[in-house]
Amino acid sequence: MAKEKRKQVLGYVRKSRLKDSKGMEIDRQVELLEDYAEQHKLDLKIYAEQGSSEDWEGRPQLQAMLIELQIGIYDGVLVTDQDRIVRDNFDFLKFIKILANNGLLLYTLNKVYNPLDDGDAFFLGLQGEMDTRLMKITKRKLKRGRIQAINKGVYFGIAPYGYTKDTDKHLLPLEHEAQVVKDVFDMYVNQGLNQAEICEQLTLKGKKSRKGKVFTPRATSLILSNVAYKGIVHYEMEGEPVIHVEEAHPALVDENTWDKAQQIRKVKRKVPQQSQRGIYTLSRLLVCLKCKQTLSFCMKYNNRKGRAKLDKDSRDLYVLNCYSSKGQRARTEWNESVKPRCKNNGVRASRIEEALFAKLKENLTDINDRINAVASGEIDVISVVEKKQQELTIQHIKLDAEKKRVQDGYKADIYEAEEAIAEIKRIKEQQKAIQQELKSMEGADVKEEVDKLQEQKNKIQYLLSMDIKANPAKTNKLLHEVIDKVYYWKELTDNGGETDFVIIPVYHGESGANAL
Repeated sequence: MAKEKRKQVLGYVRKSRLKDSKGMEIDRQVELLEDYAEQHKLDLKIYAEQGSSEDWEGRPQLQAMLIELQIGIYDGVLVTDQDRIVRDNFDFLKFIKILANNGLLLYTLNKVYNPLDDGDAFFLGLQGEMDTRLMKITKRKLKRGRIQAINKGVYFGIAPYGYTKDTDKHLLPLEHEAQVVKDVFDMYVNQGLNQAEICEQLTLKGKKSRKGKVFTPRATSLILSNVAYKGIVHYEMEGEPVIHVEEAHPALVDENTWDKAQQIRKVKRKVPQQSQRGIYTLSRLLVCLKCKQTLSFCMKYNNRKGRAKLDKDSRDLYVLNCYSSKGQRARTEWNESVKPRCKNNGVRASRIEEALFAKLKENLTDINDRINAVASGEIDVISVVEKKQQELTIQHIKLDAEKKRVQDGYKADIYEAEEAIAEIKRIKEQQKAIQQELKSMEGADVKEEVDKLQEQKNKIQYLLSMDIKANPAKTNKLLHEVIDKVYYWKELTDNGGETDFVIIPVYHGESGANAL
């Protein structure tokens, strides 16, 4: 007799923000779901939301579960009660629509609902409306209690850096952190350092954030903008008067220093956003030849004397190595998985700029030769295009097969859900690029090919005539119109003197494989 196939379900449990009679601890919810799954022969994977948020967009575990549901191998979702998903009726109806669109069931401890069934859909909507009403009543009670507590100086939420909380939830200075906060305001207001320089000084002194990480401009910005540091509890609630309690706790900075910091911040915010972010000549163009990481940039001091004096004129723009170019989350994942680092080394950005513009000059000769060959009939444009279309079509088919392998790998537990979705997204983006390239080849003829080459030639000539140091943002924009990416590789560091590197520009209309 064939073995009965067990249904695959995702379970969801969460901590309740609203302390009512239906609230229960996460561990108890997990226990009930596991008992239910065992009794009803369900294969269960549970997502547990440790935090709490009224907005379902603010629930990472719920969002992760919704993403995994889209893979298409599950039969439904199991919860202790339907309000474990959300109590807001609008969000709940969105959730039910997701289930209906994917043909999934909603399992609760008391009943199984089919969103495609009119009766079940009606009951779910009615229950959702009741849950929303109950939530509003409970929230009103909680809100009244919170307002009374705030007016007495109680601080809700995690204590800001520099403070801890006493048993009555009032803020108290945390000595070693409080001194860092004072130093941040002193460097910003009295020493005239910008936030990047402040972070650099804190790192040199060995100061770390509460999570043990180096300070970033975002972290110092949160410190400089938090009114709590001058002893104030400030809350703004929708539909309620602003609550502003002075001398609610010991201040870490005086009012004069605080006001000066806000004036400086206001002036700095007037700098155009694009200038603040920094657009360099090679921004978003450099890609590691081996690991395919898009490389980033930073300003570095050329000597210790300049670094000690924070002399900005002694700094140069450098390309970071692959590991440093990754985001904080990616670096954390690398550390946890202990993968070997890519051996690609950074270099002074101006060296790559010089090499790239030399390549552009060489490419002008190649373009001229191609224009002459196409115009004279030496190159059969139609044949070349047909060959290219065949190559791209084969690539597209191979990507289909690769996508299927990822899907099979997920079912075999080779890929985690997020990995599988990210990999499939990457494949789809490649296929989309291929489809766009194929579309651009439709109706190709000699004149169109010559015009395209001439346009590229004009752009390169204009680039070569520009003063790239005077307008790096404009240069970068024009480079993106000509070049898709620039592969970069440097095996050795420059510690013992300048060493060689390799760059391979990939021009628009030229596949990376052909360039390599």
